[in-house]
Amino acid sequence: MNFESVTSIVVILLSAQTLFLIILTLRKSRKNISYRLLSLVLCFFLLTLLNFGCFYILLIRGYTDWIPYLQLELIYAFGPSIYLYTKSLTDKSFQFQKQDWLHFALPLLELLYYRTPLFRNGAISLSKNVVTSENLLYQMVQWGGMISLVVYLALTFYVLLNYKKWLRNNFSNFENRTLLWLEKPVLIYLSFCIVWIPTRIIDILLLNETMKPYYFNIGFLSLAVITCWIGFKGYLTTHSSTVGFLKNKTTNPIQEFTEADLTTTAKSLQQKMLAEKLYLDSDLSLSAFSKSTGYSQKKISRALNHSLRLNFHEFVNNYRVDAFKQNLQKEEFAHLSLLGIAFESGFGSKSSFNLVFKSHTGLTPKKYKERLIKNKS
Repeated sequence: MNFESVTSIVVILLSAQTLFLIILTLRKSRKNISYRLLSLVLCFFLLTLLNFGCFYILLIRGYTDWIPYLQLELIYAFGPSIYLYTKSLTDKSFQFQKQDWLHFALPLLELLYYRTPLFRNGAISLSKNVVTSENLLYQMVQWGGMISLVVYLALTFYVLLNYKKWLRNNFSNFENRTLLWLEKPVLIYLSFCIVWIPTRIIDILLLNETMKPYYFNIGFLSLAVITCWIGFKGYLTTHSSTVGFLKNKTTNPIQEFTEADLTTTAKSLQQKMLAEKLYLDSDLSLSAFSKSTGYSQKKISRALNHSLRLNFHEFVNNYRVDAFKQNLQKEEFAHLSLLGIAFESGFGSKSSFNLVFKSHTGLTPKKYKERLIKNKS
């Protein structure tokens, strides 16, 4: 069995998996728009998978003349769909507006183009190494699709970075709130496209496309697996109640705070945090902290950022780390494990505790305890 046959079998299996995920997400689509947009992402990638599989089947069976008449994938559609899906995840008030249809104007033109003789003649002339106007148009459409995908993936990654920044300024605990399961695949997609473009150009100009079966097939199948991962995680991940940073609009006039006022506020916040040990609330949010202190969320954020050079997440977890260090040396906590002491210090999970503690001290909790015992002996 040759490489093309193995590739075709893998594509068929991935297509079946993608179709199954589409059915699952459509069953949940009535709950919110995120599931509908996720199914759209999967549908567009399924078209690419089917196009890829059919191409190899025709190639293996020798029906190459049929290939120009087969074009299922919509290169311009995947980028807008994953971008809008990401926006829906990071904004619970997101609604598909009329202007959002503009994102699919190019995919519609692409679909119409694939149904015309212009496309077929361009694809045929390309396979015969004949340069024609139709061939040039075909190549422009293909390269334009890749550039469009890069732009939309970059916009998607930018939205995810802003969401992460918003989390840090509003929550002390990120458990079940991060979108790392989407951020990492998007970054891989973006990196792949950025590397693929110059690789493809070099292969065409210098290597006469001899490397195409390797970087194209292996890369494509890897992205297919990642897309199935997005579909699986997206299906399991509910629409979080923490989202909404994109729509933080207010009708109140912009408030300006003096440096002295921010400094005084920061000291007051520190005193309040210590006196009432608010950091012991493992799920403390900026909203809850605002209610406890009487300061507006905006003023708290400005005071922490300006006077202490900290975001809300760092501010709260500094106290938790200090509390852990102190509790670690107290007899009343000697019977507890490191994780038990962490819970008593305000941390809500093992993963967040280990991550935060190491970022603050440069050591794992276990290493820190060992060093502490060594220094005492």
